[in-house]
Order: sequence, then structure tokens, then C-alpha cells
Amino acid sequence: MAPPIHLRLERAWTNDPAHPVARTVTTDGDRVVALDAARPAAAEVIDTGGYALPGFIDAHVHFIRGGLSLTQLDLASVRSRAEFEAAIADTHATLPDDAWLIARGWSQENWPGHALPDRRWLAAAGARPTVCYRMDEHAALVNDAVLARCDLTTPIKGGSIARDRDGEPTGLMIEAAAWHRVNPLVPRPSRADLAHALDAAETYALDRGITTVGSMEYRKDVEAAYLPRRTHLRLRHRITLLDRSWPLDPDVLRFARTLPIDDRLAVIGAKSFLDGTLGLRTAAMLASYADAPETSGTFLEHAADGTLAEWARTIAAAGLSPSMHAIGDAAARLALDVVEDLHARGLDRGDAAPRIEHAQQLDTGDIRRFAGVIASMQPLHRADDGRSALTRLGPERLVGSYAFRQLLNAGAKLAFGSDWPIVAADPLLGIRAAVTGRTHDGTRFRPEENLTPHEAITAYTTGAAHALKIARGGTLGVGARSDLVVLDRDPFTCDWESAPPVIILTIAGGRVHPPA
Repeated sequence: MAPPIHLRLERAWTNDPAHPVARTVTTDGDRVVALDAARPAAAEVIDTGGYALPGFIDAHVHFIRGGLSLTQLDLASVRSRAEFEAAIADTHATLPDDAWLIARGWSQENWPGHALPDRRWLAAAGARPTVCYRMDEHAALVNDAVLARCDLTTPIKGGSIARDRDGEPTGLMIEAAAWHRVNPLVPRPSRADLAHALDAAETYALDRGITTVGSMEYRKDVEAAYLPRRTHLRLRHRITLLDRSWPLDPDVLRFARTLPIDDRLAVIGAKSFLDGTLGLRTAAMLASYADAPETSGTFLEHAADGTLAEWARTIAAAGLSPSMHAIGDAAARLALDVVEDLHARGLDRGDAAPRIEHAQQLDTGDIRRFAGVIASMQPLHRADDGRSALTRLGPERLVGSYAFRQLLNAGAKLAFGSDWPIVAADPLLGIRAAVTGRTHDGTRFRPEENLTPHEAITAYTTGAAHALKIARGGTLGVGARSDLVVLDRDPFTCDWESAPPVIILTIAGGRVHPPA
């Protein structure tokens, strides 16, 4: 049990209407026991002079993959083919002969011309099997050594194998082709690797003020990584299962229902991918892409085979939350249809409340339908997609893109997260993106949708807690869990553009974690 702490602050914003602001916070173990009270004799005094918030809650991560990514080649900073090829060559030279080269993070938006890469970019790896995931992980670039292992002839629903003018595979495997033809070939991490990844991911999150995560995980990873360490977890973890076969594997539902629930670890839902991504033009749109009129994206999985409503009813009837990935406006409309069907059947109550993940591109006529609906969004995706949205969609449809302000005004339950390792799990960067509208190239994207710091912080605290079914989550009132982050300046009045806050320390479950 964590020892008692008496934290002296310039100000603490508690998110608790009974005591909204405090100058001291006292914790004992994993609970807040007093606000603005005298120091208990046994308590350690920490005098930061900083500004405290409830610990940040990231409503949407892929935590194990994020932890694994910390030791993989990161191509996010690559700005040309030459840099890409050099990074592959450098990493290849460091690996054992029998190791695969796994990389992630590239985006064609990061280099001139925005051409998609092909297998020739991987020549420096020679015969070493090499897989380079696009930043959204909805596509994988692979070399000849991997292509030789892949089934390249059988048609695959919901995916494609990019080919050149001669009909030869370019090495780019998109959507289901990446998930079902490439991913099963990649060597599975050992239990020791998974344990290290989970521990490294927790440290990464704590360094960034995150004390609770909502993670999308496969059952096998929950069993192999989380369960052996559940008594040693430093964060709270709420798991949404990615096992999404249809008909549903009864063992998956049984596992979700029988896993002992405690404050550290719980399974709360299951996820279905309705469509792809804007960057690959696979997000399902109501009309064709402005820069690719031959396509309007594609529905995936349950959305493609007409079983989405039945899948969601089954998940909700089990007391779990159906979580639906919907990036394009056609996918969002379908997700809203399912939400309304669940409501009409009385299946959307309590822990079974459905979530719409991403909700990046909406038809403006559908925004009012989000009243009372959980919109789980990622403001750092806005910083990325904002660079290409005009080209992809045209000016008329931008009015429904990353509609934070419109959704709040319509009564949506806004929850923020990152989608790590797709982008960094860093709430301060996410708040900055939501408040300023800055994209990665420095331009402003639809500033009329910007939020106030209070609104953005709320989405990373009580909004995310609501999405993850955590009672009193995202608050610092007496009796709440002792999860908080201390910043060096007032996050409600500082200049997020030029002088955003810096983390002084994080406390999770009453234990102090100084930043790296």
C-alpha cells in the first residue's frame, strides 16, 4: 500500500463539484482522503508549487502494441525515400541473422509528392523478412521475403494487394491483406517480451501524466501479458477485446464475463472495425473521394457482411460495450443506426453503452444524432489528417471533419484518447491540438471546431472515465482514487500555442512517478 502523501500546490482542479478547487491534496494508499486539510503527522510532504489535475485517462490505446513499438524502428520522422532506405539499412545491420525487421510509423504525407512506398524501398534488408506498418497500421509494406510467404492469389474481402502496371505486387498490403495475410506470419512475441512491453508502456504513459488507459487488445495478449502481472500493474486498465469473429467465439464472451474485475484490470467491451482510414482512402464515405473519384472507401468486417447490428446486440446483451471504429461519414451513419437500434431494445444502458470510435468525418445531418452518444476521438489524428483532408474530401465536406465543437453542442459525450502507437500517447499534445487546431505542418485546421482548455481537459478526464465505465474516474474528490498529474503552469490560462505546460510529477494509485 502506498504511504500517505500531503501535496501542496498552487491550485488543484478536482473535477468534483463539492470541492472544485484546492490548495492541498492528501492521499493515503490509493485514495484521496482530504482536500485543504492539515498535514497528517505520518504523511510525506511534497511541495511542488504546481497545478494539479486528475490523472489523464487515455480512452483509446493499443497498449501492448505501443509497448512493443518502443523497441521497433520508428519511421515517423522519415521525410524522403532516401531517409526511409537509410533507416532500413541501419536497423538491418544491428539485427541477428534470424530476426525479422519490424518498423512502423511511416506516412506518405511526410515526404514530397506523397507517393506510396514499394518493396524496392526495402532492398537494404536483403533476404531478411521485413514489415513496415503505415502510421495507422491499416497497411503494411513488405519485402520479397515476406511476399514469398503470403497467399497472393486468393481474393480477400475487405482488403487489397497493391500491384504495379504489370500486375506484380508492390509490397503494399492494405487493410485485411495486412491483417490476415501478413500479421499471422510475423513471429509472436514471447511472454517475456510481452511482460517487458507492458512494463515499458506503463512507464511511457506515467511519464506523460496518464494513470488510466482504455486498451484494445486480443484475448491471447490479455492472458499472456496482463493476467500474470495484474497485481503489479501501476495503471488502471480497461480492456476492449479485438476478438471479433462471427459467430462470436463463446469462449471469448465467457472470458470477458468471468475475468475477475478489480480496480486495476477489467474487460469492458468488444470492438468491430466498420471501415478503414482517411489516409489510405479506405474510410467508408457517402460520396467518392475528391482526389480518387473511383472509390468511396470500403466497409469492413461486420459492417461489410451485414451482421453489425446482431454483433452489437450480442455484445450489449452480455453486459459489455460495443465499440465501433467509424472514420468515414458512411461508417459513422451505420454506427449511429446501430446505437439507435440498441437504444430501442433497451440494450444501451449502464456498462453496455456503445461507443463510436474516431467519428472523424461526419455528415452534418448526423451530428444531432450523437446526443448522449459516446464519441471517442483522438485530437492528434486531427493534427495529422488536417494536412490532407481538403485534398481527400474537397471543401464542402470539411464542415463535418473533426467536429469537436459541433458534437459538444449536440450533446455528445466526448472522450479523448490517442490510438497509441498510431500517434503518441501524450494528452498534453492532444489538448494542444484540440485547443489550437495546429497540424503537423504548422497550419490551422478548422479552428471553428477548437475547444477551450477546460473542455479538452474534461474529455481526457471525466469524459474518458465515462467511456471506460469508471465511477468517479477523472476526479480528485475525497474518496476518489489518488491519480493525479502536476503541471508547472495553469493549464486553463497558459498559452497552449507557445508555452504549454510541462509535467512535474504523476501520482498513480498513491505512488509518485517523477517524469523521465
